Amino acid sequence: MTIKEVAEKTGVSADTLRYYERIGLLPAVPRKPNGIRDYDEFFIDWIAFIQDLKSVGMSLEAILDYISLAKLGEVSRKERKQLLVEVQHILLNKIKMLHTMVEKNNYHLEHYDDVLLPKTNKLMYRFK
Repeated sequence: MTIKEVAEKTGVSADTLRYYERIGLLPAVPRKPNGIRDYDEFFIDWIAFIQDLKSVGMSLEAILDYISLAKLGEVSRKERKQLLVEVQHILLNKIKMLHTMVEKNNYHLEHYDDVLLPKTNKLMYRFK
């Protein structure tokens, strides 16, 4: 398959596929004699694997670490799982931050006329 076909099939842009290959997230893609990348189903599975890890909040750097550890085999099983634990902590912290933001926004909504609007008007006074 060409890079265009893989992009259409996976929903990952050709530029992103090239980037993934360049940084080592994707293994080197074989090329035809004319230099065009020649993907097969192995790469579709690999891209799906990357997308799956991204969907749980893993950064590309963490996915690279995971892949590097996976190449070591069973001896790195615990370290790979620990990467997922770290992602879980990051996600839970983000959820806490979002809850705090929602609570603060609720306050602004509930007290808009008597708190936020007067502050806004006071600051905007200089622009009149």
